[in-house]
Order: sequence, then C-alpha cells, then structure tokens
Amino acid sequence: MSVTNGKSVLILGYGREGQSTLRLLNQCCPQLPLTVADADPLIVHKHPELNNEKLTVITGPGYLDRLNHFDLVIKSPGISLYKSGVSFNPDRISSQTDLFLRAYAPRMAGITGTKGKSTTSSLLHHIIRTYTSDTLLAGNIGVPLFDLADKITPATRIISELSSHQLEYITRAPAISILLNLFQEHLDHYASFRHYQLAKFQIALKQQFNDAFLYDGSDVNIQKLMEELRIPGRKFPVYTGDFPGDGAGISGNHIVLRNNGAERILLSSEHGCKLAGTHNLRNIISAASAASMMNIPSAAIAEGVATFTPLEHRIEYVGNFSGKVFYNDSISTIPEAAMAAVATLKNVDTLILGGHDRGIDYTGLADFICKSGIKNIILTGPAGERISGLLRQFKKCNPSTFFISEFDLAVEKAASVTPAGGVCLLSPAASSYDRFKNFEERGRLFKELVSRK
Repeated sequence: MSVTNGKSVLILGYGREGQSTLRLLNQCCPQLPLTVADADPLIVHKHPELNNEKLTVITGPGYLDRLNHFDLVIKSPGISLYKSGVSFNPDRISSQTDLFLRAYAPRMAGITGTKGKSTTSSLLHHIIRTYTSDTLLAGNIGVPLFDLADKITPATRIISELSSHQLEYITRAPAISILLNLFQEHLDHYASFRHYQLAKFQIALKQQFNDAFLYDGSDVNIQKLMEELRIPGRKFPVYTGDFPGDGAGISGNHIVLRNNGAERILLSSEHGCKLAGTHNLRNIISAASAASMMNIPSAAIAEGVATFTPLEHRIEYVGNFSGKVFYNDSISTIPEAAMAAVATLKNVDTLILGGHDRGIDYTGLADFICKSGIKNIILTGPAGERISGLLRQFKKCNPSTFFISEFDLAVEKAASVTPAGGVCLLSPAASSYDRFKNFEERGRLFKELVSRK
C-alpha cells in the first residue's frame, strides 16, 4: 500500500467494498489518518468501528462536497460521479480494484461485459480448480478484492469479475482481459452509452504490451472501439464458429486457441456441458482460452467445462408444476438477454417482461417478440408499460398481451395462461429496482410463486 504513504485518503462509500478497504488500511497502515464519506447519515450507528478517533466521518447530502480536499479518493463502485454535479479531479480518484490491480495484475484474469460476467468468471475459476486449489475468485461477484490479500501465494491464479463501475478509474488492467459484449445498460449511471462503453473498455486500454485481450469478434460496438482506440496488448477475437487468423473459436470438431498461427486444441466442440445457447458457447470459449493462457492443461479444461453447474437465475430450470414448465432468467436486465433466453429454450409459450425503466431502447425486442411465435406476453413495471406501448405500434403482432403492475399478480397470470405442457419464462429485459433489492430477490420470489401452482 505504498500508494497511500504520506497522503490524505478518503474512502468514498461505506458498503461492502468500503468496509473491506477500511479493514485492510487499518491492518497495513495503522497510523494513516482516514476519512469515510457516505450518503447514509446513520452509518456511524450501524457500524461501531467508525467510532474511532483517527477516523473522520462525513455523511448526508453533502458527502461528495470535499472530494478535492484529498490526495487519494478510494471510490466504491456504486457511486456515480458523472451525474453528481460536484467538481472533482479524476486523477485523484482510485478504487479498490485499481489498487489491487497495481499489485496483482500480472497474475490476474479479469472478465467484464454487459452480460455473462458471472458465468464466465465462475466457469474459469471452476476450470482452474479442477487442476489446482490455489486459485481465487473475487470482484463484482460478491467478494471484495482486498479480502483476498492474506490468501495469495506466489502461485495463486486470481480471477476477477469486473463491472463498468469498478473499471472506470483503473490505471492497470489484468494481464488476461475478457470483454464479452457491449449492450445498453446502466444508462442511469453514466452520462451516455458512450461513457458506459469506455468504462468497460478500460479493461483493454490499460493493459500492457504482451498482455492478452479476448473479446467478442462479432460485437459491433466492440469492433467500433477497436478501430478507434489503440489496444496495447495482444488481440484475440472470440467466435462461435470457424474463424480466420489468431483468436479463439471452432476448428473442425474442436474449440481451439490460435496464436501466431499455432493452434492449441482446448476441448471437443461437442463437449458435455450444462450451459446452453450460443451466448454460453461464447462464454465457454472465452473461459477455456483464458485457462489455457494461464497454463491449465486441455484435459483439465475439458473436465472443468463438463462438470460446471450453471449459476442461479440464468435460464434456470425451476420445475414442472401442474404440467407446465417454468424457467427463471431474472438476471436478464437488457433486451438482448431476453432474446437470447428465448432463442436458447426455443419453444416459449409465455414470456414475463418488465421492471425498472432505465431508458433502454426496446424497439428491437418488440420486433423480435412479434416474430417469435410466443403466445403470451406478460408485462409489469414501468419498463413493461413502455414495451406494451411499443408492441401496440406493430400491426402484425399476434401474442396475447397483458400489463399487470404487481409482480405477484403478473406471475399468477403468466402461470394461468401458459398451456398444459407449455413453457413459461421470466426474462424481464429490465432492472429489478422498481420493486426489488436486486435480480436475485426477484428470481427467488418468482420460483416461490410458481412452485405453489
């Protein structure tokens, strides 16, 4: 933690990461005066450790007003400075992710993207664990990176799921970086979609020469940024079919990684795996390629892919109740995710959409629905209300459409209109924050409601 020596330090935000940051700084720099700032005026009462004479605590509406008074601001990912209205020097803004990467980037694989981060990160970690127990998984997946500090050995392979919020102020990117895709999301956090994309793209821009950058070779938004910006690392586009040149994809009956023309077979393209859909094939190829770059043998890669259990809330089979099949895809917060889920399951009779409205463009989703053959569309929340309006603009759109503001009643309606032997899918294409704490809470309630049928 030499970066903090002799500096005035502000821990901005006292959620999970802020608490982790305070713990580590207290351990490694016990004499360092610290300030904690948070919007919640009650944090001192909730967290007794803040009652410390060497700590200054700033709370309430003006908690962002003194950013320029500190040499170093360690910002929590949930705080948006773009729309805060306060002036600040971006050179003084850092984060737990940034400080951790400065120390451990050469042994790290970092995964980001609008969708698929958790699945790909967890899969890569699982693959490595089939070969060695000396690997750690942290970041946006729920474990603060600083919590790994006392568990790292010289041989540890570190996997980190990274959100756009964690990446926007980094000065060093992981040695192996994966960018899965770029779609519209978090438009309420950033000044524009462009700002969101650039935050994600720091995972490539802040790499060093000879680092490896894996990215979706067919993603139009990524392609545009690749043409516009200089990427210092080696580039490995990922495809779900045959491909020219270096990169990763399918060659014959195998998933392969090609580097300078030399081809390494990672596993059979007909591998046994519980992850379904084209989007998950891309996740598999990305994780397998990163594992190979981390010197994991092909046999371990194949075993890891075959034994991986899909994560909850991601096209999750809930069960067959009253002769009807239910799937929980509550992680779906953008239209592309909902379309991918329908394409993966193929025969969806009833689709539940909607939630918090972040201003995402739903025109493509409405067009997809009208051509999909889905019989029933159940809409809920402000986003569902807007999607309903878009569907009415399509003259040849045949599904029965129901707008029901209450989520519980929407699920009840979805279950009732799904035919015997049919499939009902929750894939909202919208954030859960209109009613729920997070998408996990939404998914759990959905599973509870349908299991009563």
